Amino acid sequence: MCGIAGFEAQDRDEARAASAILASALSRRGPDASWSVVRGQIALVSTRLAVIDLSGAVVYPMANERNDVHLVFNGEIYDHAVLRRDLEGRGHRFRTNCDAEVVLHGYEEWGIDVFPRLHGMFAVAIVDERNGDVVLARDRLGIKPLVRTTGRRFAFSSDALALVEAGLSNGDVDLAALRGFAAFHYVPPPATGIADIGEVSPGTAVRRRRDGTEEEIGWAEPPFAAAAPEHAPTVDQAEEALLTAVRRQLVADVDVGVFLSGGLDSMLVLTAAAALGARPQAFSLGFAGQGDYDETGAASRVARRLGVLHHVTQLDRSFTSAVEAVAQAYDTPFADASAIATIELAAFAREHVTVALSGTGGDDLFAGYYRHRAHLLRPFLARIPPEISKRATRAAYATGDARRSRTRLFASYAARIAAAGGRSDVEQYLLLVGNLTSPSGLAALRFPAEPTGSAEIADRFELEEPLQPTKVRAIQRFELRTYLPGDLLRKEDRATMAVGLEGRVPLLDDALVGLAERTPEQRMMSLRRGKIILRELAKRLGAPVAGTKRGFAVPLGAYFAGRWRAEARDWFGSLESELVDGAAAHRLAGENAPPADVWMLATLAGWEQRLKRARAAGGQGPAKTLLASPF
Repeated sequence: MCGIAGFEAQDRDEARAASAILASALSRRGPDASWSVVRGQIALVSTRLAVIDLSGAVVYPMANERNDVHLVFNGEIYDHAVLRRDLEGRGHRFRTNCDAEVVLHGYEEWGIDVFPRLHGMFAVAIVDERNGDVVLARDRLGIKPLVRTTGRRFAFSSDALALVEAGLSNGDVDLAALRGFAAFHYVPPPATGIADIGEVSPGTAVRRRRDGTEEEIGWAEPPFAAAAPEHAPTVDQAEEALLTAVRRQLVADVDVGVFLSGGLDSMLVLTAAAALGARPQAFSLGFAGQGDYDETGAASRVARRLGVLHHVTQLDRSFTSAVEAVAQAYDTPFADASAIATIELAAFAREHVTVALSGTGGDDLFAGYYRHRAHLLRPFLARIPPEISKRATRAAYATGDARRSRTRLFASYAARIAAAGGRSDVEQYLLLVGNLTSPSGLAALRFPAEPTGSAEIADRFELEEPLQPTKVRAIQRFELRTYLPGDLLRKEDRATMAVGLEGRVPLLDDALVGLAERTPEQRMMSLRRGKIILRELAKRLGAPVAGTKRGFAVPLGAYFAGRWRAEARDWFGSLESELVDGAAAHRLAGENAPPADVWMLATLAGWEQRLKRARAAGGQGPAKTLLASPF
C-alpha cells in the first residue's frame, strides 16, 4: 500500500522541490520508504507501506529488464503468484516478490489489457519510454484513489490537496461539486471539490501521449449492467466465493486483523477467516452509553465464539478534535460522520497490525439497504394521507437518533417514501438518499445550493426512467459509481491510510462481485430483509450472527445535545470562512437543528481551512479568494 504522484516537470529544480512536497504530503500513506525520480519529462513520487515482500529489493519506480518501462503503484494484487508464474513462462524475469511487479511485466506483455487480469485493488501510473506514453489506471470499483489535473498542467496523485500544496493546481473551489456535497454529504465522483482536479474513474485507464493528447479507455464495466440469470447461485457457490475472497485477502507478510462490528458482513469475514484456519485479531469501537449505537458487546460474543483475540476501544473526541481529524485525513469535503469512528478504529488497530479487513460492500452488492426494497412498500404507504406523511417526514429528518432502533429507522424511511406520493421511482430514490441538508443548513452556506441538488448527479450517471434492467439493479449500478467509491471506499481508504494501515474489502472481491451479478433479486431481498443469500451462508458456516445491524454510525444527536454543543457554537462563532456563514452555523449549533447539518457545515469549513493552507504552501497565496474562478 502506497501513495503515488507524478507531474510534467518544467525543470530539474521544480522537479526536486515539488517532489519533496508530494513525498511529505503522502508520507502517511507510505511511512516505510519514499522515492522520487525523473523519467524524461515526468517526475514520479512514491511512498510505501510494506505489506508484500518487506525486503530492500522493492524500489519505486519499479523498472522492467530493459529499464524503459517504469511503474508506481498503490494497492494489492491478490492473485499475483498466479500471474507471476504465467509471466515467467513467457520469459519475464522478476527482481522481487512484490505483487506490484506483476503489473509492470503484465503491462509489457499485454499493454492495458493487463488490468482486467488483475484481482485486487489498485491505482497505478506507468511511464512507457518506448513510445512516450503515460498510463494511469484504477481498479474496477474505485477502491484505491487516483486523481489528476484537468487543466493544461499534467499531474496526478493519491491525494488531491497534495497537488495543490505542490503548486500543481490552483486550488480553486468547484461550486458544482460543493452543491453535490450539500446534497449527499460526500462529493460525488469524479469531482473532488477542486476545479482543476478530478478522479480517474473506476475501471478506467487514461493514456497520455508524448504530444499531450489523451485517450480514456474503459477497461471494465460497473457491475449490474444486465439482468441476473434465471438460475440463482447455490449456497455452496456462495461459500466458495466467500472463502476464495477471504483466502486471497489474508495473504500478507505482516500481521492482519479484522474490523468487527455486531453485524452480518464483518462477522462473515471473520468466520470465513477462522474456517480457513486463520485467527486474525479483531478490533471494535464502541459508544458507551449510546444504546444500539454501541455494538461492542455483540462483537465480543462473536469473537469469543470464534476464539480470536478481540480488542475494544471507545470513541472519546472533542468536537474540535473530530473536525480536525477529518480535515487532516480527507482531501475532499466529507460529512459522513462515521469517518470519525473509522479514523479512531484504524488508529487503534494500527497499534497491533498493518492490514485490516472490513465488511464494507456486503450491503451494496447484495441489496442490504432499506432503499433497495423501498419500492415494495409503495402500494401500502400510498394509502397514508398526505398531511400525515409530511409530518412524519419532518420528524424523521429532525431527529439525529432515528437509527437507535430498528422501528424508528424503518419509520423514517417509510415516511420519506410516503412523502414521495405519486412521484417516479427515481424521485423516490433520490428522496431517500439525496438532499440530506435541510433548508436551514443550506441557508448557512455562502454559495447557492439547491434543495434538489441530487437530481443533477442522477442525470450525470444516467439514472433515469424506466429503471433498467430492473429497479434494484439500476439503483445498485448507480450506487457502485457514486455512493460506493465516493463515500464508503473513500471513507475507509483515507481513514486507514491516515495512520499507515492497509484496509482491505474482501466482500468486494471479484469472486463475490461475480456472485452478486448472478443472484436474482428474490435471492437478495424481500420486504422484510436484504442480503438473503449471505444470511443463508452465515447459517451454513455456523456464523454467530449477533443481531440487527444498523451501520457504523456516530450518535451525532446525543453529542450535539450534550458535550459538543457549546464547543461547536464557540468554534463557529470564531470561524472565518468563504464557504460557511459562521453566524448562521453558530445559531444552528445552539438550536434543535438536524445534527447532520451542523456536522456538514463543520467538515466543509475544516476542509476549507486545510485547502487554504495547501494553497499558501503552493504559492497561490492567502490573498486569493477561494471563489475566484467563475462557475
